[in-house]
Amino acid sequence: MRLKVKPMFGIGAVAGAAAIAGIALLTLPAFNRADDVGTVPPPVTRPAPIAPQPVTPLQADEAQPENQNVSPPADESPWAVTNGNLIDLISGTLLARERDDRAWLARTLESTAGKPGLVEDDLHAAHRQFLWRSAAPMWLRISQAWQERSYEIIEEGDNAELVMQVGGALGELRIKFVRIADAWYFAGI
Repeated sequence: MRLKVKPMFGIGAVAGAAAIAGIALLTLPAFNRADDVGTVPPPVTRPAPIAPQPVTPLQADEAQPENQNVSPPADESPWAVTNGNLIDLISGTLLARERDDRAWLARTLESTAGKPGLVEDDLHAAHRQFLWRSAAPMWLRISQAWQERSYEIIEEGDNAELVMQVGGALGELRIKFVRIADAWYFAGI
């Protein structure tokens, strides 16, 4: 029996061999740069180690650079924050969402408790937690559960949890709170 070689296999084998030879020629150091043909590469020199310099503390008269990444101050809300109890806090939060009051919402976050003034970063955090488009469906369900009174408040000392029956695939939603200086704040959001 005689094997018959198809012409396409022969052409493919020749093309593959040519490709391998071309790649080998391109990767050889002598063919990488035409001006270096036959020359010896220069020896590799290592830099001398740098002697450690003594560290001196800043002198009091030296001007220290001002931190350029500080968030600018923000205005407070004209509405009084009602967070003496959890019911007032949630009711006020739902109303502040309706009027897009970022400063009021920022004052309900645990991170702003005791701060003398708000900064723009606080307003951005409130926007992310309460007003972002992706947070709107969650707050819509919270508002519905709040109006239907399908919630339970579990309070243990200075911590509390609001368990809301929101239905759907989510089922229930739990929101944590912390009491700081006789006022309630959203914890961890």
